[in-house]
Amino acid sequence: MARKRKTKKGLGDTVAKITEVTGIKKLVGDCEGCNKRQEKLNKLFPYKRNLNDSERLEWETFINRPNQNKIELAETKLIVRLLKDCLAMSVKPCYTCGVSTWKTWINKINKVYERE
Repeated sequence: MARKRKTKKGLGDTVAKITEVTGIKKLVGDCEGCNKRQEKLNKLFPYKRNLNDSERLEWETFINRPNQNKIELAETKLIVRLLKDCLAMSVKPCYTCGVSTWKTWINKINKVYERE
């Protein structure tokens, strides 16, 4: 089964993690101001991005493939790359799993594809 790490939305999540690891958060405590700043930084500096032209073409080819019940190795690599590059997700996929394992990730990329 594939493992998934918590996805960081943006710079605010990174700063929050640094303050947690360094012990600053424990000293200061959890405050509403910190949470608001974290969200604001996430909105100003998000880690997600839209698909570029070549990625859009690759994704269109993938979603319009004739056999929707089978995913080839090259297609799994495309999915993992787009998750990493566009959604800042770090996943360790199981390349022997069936289509059902990949559906959640495919849906996430479809949302990026459709928002453009």
